[in-house]
Amino acid sequence: MPDSELKLYPTADEYKLDMQNGRVDAVIDDVVVLSEWVKSDAGACCKILTTLPVDKVINGDGAGIAVRKGDPLKEKINAAIAAIRADGTYKKIQDKYFDFDVYGE
Repeated sequence: MPDSELKLYPTADEYKLDMQNGRVDAVIDDVVVLSEWVKSDAGACCKILTTLPVDKVINGDGAGIAVRKGDPLKEKINAAIAAIRADGTYKKIQDKYFDFDVYGE
């Protein structure tokens, strides 16, 4: 959108007010932040059109959990996530709280 004017906001509350009052046409933010707001009365003015694809240059490999280097907890966390994804528990939890793919695949 070459004719777009970009505006930066210090807080999400500020762009949300501008969206509610028709001062901006679109925003980009974390989908979790936006999805909760759009479901609220305050966000009834708006809708999520799409999510942006993960850009590894900007986002790296995605979200993560910090553990100490060499800590065996890392493998336990990875195994637990793999197990709940394999048996459908992860999807069940995700579908209860989100209407988009939280895992990012």
